[in-house]
Order: sequence, then structure tokens, then C-alpha cells
Amino acid sequence: MKRSILFKSLFLIILFLFLSLNSRSQATLPFAYDSGNPGISVNGLTQSGLGSDYPTSPKMKFDNTQDFLILNFSGVPGALSFKIEWNQGTSAPSRFSGNFLLQESIDGITYTTVQLYNATNGTPLKNAITITVTETFTHLLPATRFLKWIYATKTNGNIGIGAVSLSTGINPVLNVSANELNGFNYLIGNGPSPEQSFTVGGSSLYDNIIITPPVNYEISKGTGNSFRATNPVILVQTNGTIVGTVVYSRLKQGLSVGSYSGNITLMSANSNLVPVACNGNVTPLPTIVVTDITDPTLNTIQGIPVTQTINVSGVNLNVNLSLELSGADAGLFSLSQYSVNENSGTASNTIVTITYTPLSAGSNIATLIMTSDGAMPVTRTLYGNSSVLTETNGLKSSSAIHVENKNIVFMANADETVEIYNTIGQKLLKRQTVEGVNNISINFQGVLLVRIGQRVSKVIL
Repeated sequence: MKRSILFKSLFLIILFLFLSLNSRSQATLPFAYDSGNPGISVNGLTQSGLGSDYPTSPKMKFDNTQDFLILNFSGVPGALSFKIEWNQGTSAPSRFSGNFLLQESIDGITYTTVQLYNATNGTPLKNAITITVTETFTHLLPATRFLKWIYATKTNGNIGIGAVSLSTGINPVLNVSANELNGFNYLIGNGPSPEQSFTVGGSSLYDNIIITPPVNYEISKGTGNSFRATNPVILVQTNGTIVGTVVYSRLKQGLSVGSYSGNITLMSANSNLVPVACNGNVTPLPTIVVTDITDPTLNTIQGIPVTQTINVSGVNLNVNLSLELSGADAGLFSLSQYSVNENSGTASNTIVTITYTPLSAGSNIATLIMTSDGAMPVTRTLYGNSSVLTETNGLKSSSAIHVENKNIVFMANADETVEIYNTIGQKLLKRQTVEGVNNISINFQGVLLVRIGQRVSKVIL
């Protein structure tokens, strides 16, 4: 047990020292080296088992199995070149028959083979003293940070390596026409939202561009009827280039009321992650509210105006609430206002006065319609009835309503309804009459409208 713990501790210490050494001695690009065994004096180079130097380039000698050289560097690798030669021994085959490898790695732990040299693979290393070959590799992975030369299997002769050169690669460039898209809005039950678009391109790419939508959003390369939600959308590079391509986005249908934000992400190998912020809302349905559920009926004597009020409000509105009169008799009716303002989506309860002014006796009908964008319209039918002035109702006509000592005085039958309004249609008083003379005191100065049954009169206090 103690041995196991000690072994693990020693292994971790050695691994830590190895990684620390590599991190401290990382080479910068461009890098070039054409000398012998670097020992520990050259930033970025680590070796194991290299023999005595050859007198001329390539000087580094791999003369035993598992001899290796590691180059650790920072930045994107460009083109790698180096000299390699096989210095064979006696009775050698016509071509190098061992196994010598060039490998690359992202982390210095796991390596993949870039090139294998043996009797059948790779550039032929021929059976001749100091025949030097210069190798060049231009497709190293952009995330590679370690290169390793290793003599994996030795059968005959030594390998010489020299003139190592690694250029600086070009970082991929992603071009996006917008970094924020707003206004992905729709009324609940009416999704998806209208589309918005942005253009994507790229240069010096090592791989394709991958575009991923956030939760609750969809993206597509098609628009309108050709929109097909795709996750992810992949733009294929050709020789490191993607020409400007339009990508469409929208907020998904079927979402509940609320705000929805997130980032569309664009990425390609070794490039920065590029976000496109999306912001949208699912809003509740606009609603017009009219608390008076019955259709207004206005009764009067011909030529005498009569009024009635209704209460109008609205919630979740996008624009002001509009009121309009229509129908053949609409000209006999008028409104105290034809618009109710909304503030932050709410139109507060507003009293709207309807005035009916008949020109002759008879019945008249008009339609009052209340609308606001996106809301279900609300309508009320207005009924107006006008009777002919007769001797019977003469006592109760407008001439019989007058002011005495700042009181409103009139004749009426018992249990008629008297209503008093100011000139903007606000109801100030409502009561039942008594038989004969009625005397009403009201604390008001100015013009009033007095309505008694079908009679309407204007008085001044």
C-alpha cells in the first residue's frame, strides 16, 4: 500500500515538473533551429537520448530506439519544414526499414501521426550516406502546440534531423454583419416571430463555420416557405474561404408570454467564438374592455339632444384605442372623444358620452365600433328614439325646466328618473322625481344638462 502511494506521488511530481518545464520553455513563432543536440538550453525544445552531433546539418542524431525531440510552441502553426537523412549501417536495405515518426499534439500527452517513415510509407530514405531530404508540411492542425520526432523502431542506421523551421499560421477570420438582433416579437398563439437575417463569411479558415441557435430560437439558410429549422447550420469552407452567406433566424412558435434572449454562436476551428445576441417577446393579446354590456338606447323629443355614457378601457394595447360611428343614421349621433390614449399598453377607464340629436320624430340606429391593432373589435348598437312635441308633454318640455334661487326647478310625474350632467358628459346626480314640482339643489356653477325621462334641457347655475 505504501509503495503504491509513493509511486503515485513520484509520478505526479515528475508529470508536474515535465509540464512546468514545457510551459516555461515554450517557443514563439516563427521558430528556426539548425544546430545539434539542444539539451535544455533552447526554448521550446526537449530531447531524450540524442547522440553526438553530426558535423554538418542535419546535426541532431537519433541513434537509439525511442530517441525523441519535442518542439513546444505558442500560436497557430503555419508551414513546418526540416531536413532528414538516413545514415545507414553495413548490410543495409535499399530503403530505410525502421519506423521513424513525426507527430503532433494539442496537449503534449496525446499525439497523432503526421508522417511515418519506413520501408513502405512516407518519403523514401534511400540507402546512401548523407542523402538529405527536406520535408514540408502545411496542414498541421491549428490547435497543435507540440511536434514530436521519435525513432520508434530501429533496424539499421541512424536518423539525422536539422534545419527545423515553423512559420506563424494565420488565425481564422469570421465576418458577421450584425452582433445583435432585436424585435423577435409576436402575440401569444401567433408565432413564430417574423424572421431577421445576418450575413456570415470567413477567410483563412481551417474548417467549416458552425452556427448554433440559442434555446427558443430557430435558424435556417432558407427564408419564408423555404425556412427549415436547422441546428446547427454548417457553412462549408473552400480553400479556407466562405463567401457571404445569409442566415435567417426567428423566435419559435408555441412559447408562453415572456421575454426571450440568447446568443446565436458562430465558431470555426481555432477561431474566436462569435455571438449574435437575439432579443424577443411573446406578448399577451390586446383586449378592449367595455363595462356597459347592453346596447345604449337614447330617447328624446325631436330637436332636443339626449346623452348617455359608456365606460371604455383596454389592456396590453400596442396603439391607442379608436372609436368610430357608422351606419346610415351615424350623423345623428356624436361622441365626446374618438380616441382613448394608451400608456405602457394600458388605456385607463374612460367615460365616453354619446349624444343623440334627432332632426325629426322616429327611430334611428348607428354602430359604435372600438378598435386597436391586434385586439378583437368591440361593437355596440346605438338606438335613438325621438317623439313629436305634444301638449301632453309640453309641461315636461325643456321650457318647464328652469333655475330659481340657484336651484333646478321642474314639473314631473312621480317616479320619473332625473339625471344631471356637466358639459363633458360626467353624471353629477341621479334620482327619482316626485309628482308635481321638483326642486333640486346642486353644488355646481356653470352649464348643466338636465334629463328627465325623454326630456333634455340646458340650464346655467
